[in-house]
Amino acid sequence: MSHRLAEKFRNFAERECKGTSPLYYILSHSIAQDNDVLEIAGQVQKGQPVPNLFFAAVHYLLVSGSSHPLAAFYASCAPEVETSLDAWPEFKDFVHSHRQIIVSLLQSRFVQTNEVRRCAFLFPAFLFAASQFKPQPLALLEIGTSAGLNLLWDQYQYSYGDSTTYGDTSSPVLIRSRFRGNKPSVLSEPVPEISHRIGADLNIIDLSHPDEVAWLRALVWPEHHERRDLMDAALEKRGEMQPDLDLRMGDGFAMLDETAEEIPTESLFCVYHTHVANQISKTEQEAFLSSIQRLGKQRDIVHLFNNIAQPHLHLSAYRDGQLLDLPLAKTDGHARWIEWL
Repeated sequence: MSHRLAEKFRNFAERECKGTSPLYYILSHSIAQDNDVLEIAGQVQKGQPVPNLFFAAVHYLLVSGSSHPLAAFYASCAPEVETSLDAWPEFKDFVHSHRQIIVSLLQSRFVQTNEVRRCAFLFPAFLFAASQFKPQPLALLEIGTSAGLNLLWDQYQYSYGDSTTYGDTSSPVLIRSRFRGNKPSVLSEPVPEISHRIGADLNIIDLSHPDEVAWLRALVWPEHHERRDLMDAALEKRGEMQPDLDLRMGDGFAMLDETAEEIPTESLFCVYHTHVANQISKTEQEAFLSSIQRLGKQRDIVHLFNNIAQPHLHLSAYRDGQLLDLPLAKTDGHARWIEWL
């Protein structure tokens, strides 16, 4: 157990934190060498990504007001941070002195980052998918929706490294990313009307509860001020759009068929998810893909996804029963860059 878990933290450090979070990079490698801390970190619910949840639990307690010298190493807690190289002894002490409440968080909370900047690749992906069909409203089903922020991709404006903006250019939510190589031509296409915004999640974030919003913000890494500011802007927009959102508690992968039955054929049924399919088994993934295929023989459907069978952002669309299946883009996990394929 500890060997496999140690490898997860090492992979987390090298694949996700290197160059983006010096603090989590240093701490991840240190945790991987400490069996006592690994034993605490491993007490998460089945299917949850351990490093993300463990770091979020500690971060949540620090920003909630836990007084400890560790806070001096967190850019979200201190105006001037100490060097990350010296953080490990304080981190270890904090974990042991808060063991009981950390384990409680690990066993009751979920990783639900709602990375708003991922809309930077969802926006062109939906425009491209819609361009393959006759003009019609889109009925959205987002699996792993958390607070529903990525159901509002058409309500944000986008900048990809120059003076041109796309999307809703009047929106107070400005998402910045960049393309490696050429931009997709569909960026300037009209944004389709949205007829349904349905989100499914095992644990819907209730924005009327400050504690749940605090947890959502704690999932953002300490150094990532821009991500936190973007999330706050999107949360405000989400409050304005509340009547238009239909958020449902449950397993969105298992709810596919019943949701499809609600969508009129006048709307193009669009199912999408980002970075959540790694929390279900291969058997469940295959069953879900089979359901998409079966539905595609019955009606037009769009499926945008990553983390199932394909390494990149991928489109599987059925039009008149015929499959259009192709990779759309390589993307950074936090959508800082996009390589359109």
